Amino acid sequence: MENKKIMFILIFILSLFAVSAVCAGNAMQMKDDSIHQVSTLQAFMHGEYDGIITVGDLKLNGDTGLGTFEGANGEMIVLDGVVYQAKADGSIQEMPNNEKVPFAVVTNFDEDAAMNDISAKNFSDLTSQLDKEADKLGKNNIYVLKIKGDFSNITVRSVEKQEKPYKEFTEVAKTDQKVFNYTNQSGTIVAIYFPKYMESLNMHGWHLHFLSDDKTKGGHVLELNMTKANAGVDIISEFNMLLSTKDSFTKMDLSENMTSKISSVE
Repeated sequence: MENKKIMFILIFILSLFAVSAVCAGNAMQMKDDSIHQVSTLQAFMHGEYDGIITVGDLKLNGDTGLGTFEGANGEMIVLDGVVYQAKADGSIQEMPNNEKVPFAVVTNFDEDAAMNDISAKNFSDLTSQLDKEADKLGKNNIYVLKIKGDFSNITVRSVEKQEKPYKEFTEVAKTDQKVFNYTNQSGTIVAIYFPKYMESLNMHGWHLHFLSDDKTKGGHVLELNMTKANAGVDIISEFNMLLSTKDSFTKMDLSENMTSKISSVE
């Protein structure tokens, strides 16, 4: 009988350790300060529009982010684990898991800081406020923000799907960009910031994509007037990248400084 009691106590203690380990594991999974990027923005700017990962696989790496689809087909908004496409005709659709992705940045969003009661008269005003927050938290971090608010005016763009031979994105923006202006909208901006020392992999500064609450409007943000908003801030400390294995990428000349070209279309 005594041996049975001892055995029961040991099993109970081991069970407690097992439960603690599971809880600790879940806590680690919930706290994820890594970001995952598909290709480089510079390669995309040069016309590298072939998909190298599926939407389904992309979602395994994050629930919040932005990007585009094969052939530079519209703008991607990843929000709450759903991948949306803002199409060149102005419509929004949820994308299937087998859709291919040439460029994207995603993270499993967890809020490390907050900005409350934000208002901004224009795009520059907003990014100036976001810059101050980045300076306060550390200008060498990567940041992902979810800015939930009301917009008296917001201007977004999307682009038409491209066919081979692909042209550089600066030319796409000139010929195949569609711009939409919306008034009195509520929705969410996914904003991603990369520090200057990473500008050879992505653009330095803020990249913003918008999705309305009713999931009918969205795209790459060009201009805005934001009356009131709150933002959750995810501070990123780990960077992961997936590169294409295609000759079009591996043999591409990426020595050109693309800063001015990126600025011209952002």
